[in-house]
Amino acid sequence: MPNWSSAEELAKDSEVFIRLLFSLFGLYCWELISTIGFEWSLIRGTRKFKWPLVFFFLARYCIVWALIGLLISFSVKSEVNCNALYTFNSFCGNMSILAASTSLMLRTIALWERSLKVVIPLGILCLAHWGLLWFGMFIVHAEWVPEEASCSVDKTNHTFLSINLFYTMGFDLIVFCLTFAALIRTEARSGLWKMLFNDGLVYFLVTASANCLPAILNIRDLNITMNVIATVPAATVASIAACRAVIRLQGYASKDAYVHSESLITNEFRLSRFGPAIKTPRYNTRPEIHVTTDQIVMQDLSPASETAVNTPYDRAPFDGANGLHHMKKAEAEASLESQSPTSHGIHVQFVSAKEADDFAAHAV
Repeated sequence: MPNWSSAEELAKDSEVFIRLLFSLFGLYCWELISTIGFEWSLIRGTRKFKWPLVFFFLARYCIVWALIGLLISFSVKSEVNCNALYTFNSFCGNMSILAASTSLMLRTIALWERSLKVVIPLGILCLAHWGLLWFGMFIVHAEWVPEEASCSVDKTNHTFLSINLFYTMGFDLIVFCLTFAALIRTEARSGLWKMLFNDGLVYFLVTASANCLPAILNIRDLNITMNVIATVPAATVASIAACRAVIRLQGYASKDAYVHSESLITNEFRLSRFGPAIKTPRYNTRPEIHVTTDQIVMQDLSPASETAVNTPYDRAPFDGANGLHHMKKAEAEASLESQSPTSHGIHVQFVSAKEADDFAAHAV
């Protein structure tokens, strides 16, 4: 078994760490390029920006800056403030982990329809998670070593790092269990149900596996380099898994779907066999109406053509004059009918020609 505290072993571990960082940086650059279409859709406006995406972008780009900062700390040849540089690296790395876990937590809260019995416990656990990892941003100390012309970590708290890693795994496990409980309450097994379950399961398994190794190494406390060597891959993998889950869900929600009007939900029903049902939007069926419009212009009121049906209005437009003529004719006929003992009707009599003209104009 090697002597983990020897200078030769420390140099070897540092070399492995540098190569691992370059590999992770290349992997994550490939991940960004292959999924850059998501950001492009937001820039073009084809996808609407929503506030939970703030955690998505924190998880997606904080890890980039953490990797860049670590590469600088191992590549710089002139003296720099190593402690500030490593604090920046710890800040970006922990923010990436926090944003990834919070992003999946918000999805779980949405599945439970913001129920207080879920929001309050998860909110307390999330605040504790943020507090622990925030404090963990400042426990790594580094200094410039002139003999080696590089930064070297001289102090860290491996016990606190282990607590952070195990707490992160426990928090992700609780989020996954609540996600599974919310999904199992629905009887329907749709494509969205399967996607949410698979993404939650894959994310938990990936992050749990990635966090197990640095947690074990911190418990062993082999040397300073080995205590932090596996934390960077864990944060990178967690960021990739969380961002992929968000992108897949956003892509599923933006797909065009054809819904026939007769298949819409008309009555309320329960989706759950276990307690209160998950609320679903209700829609009322409505008949399909086809509306056609006719445009009427002044030329249509001109004298009728020769092929028109023979009516009293064929040869003259219907205006106030002939309207008055026909109204007076109707008045005379009504007057004759009213004189008959068997007739029943309404007798209309105009006091003046102006009143008849007004009546005819309103009738038109």
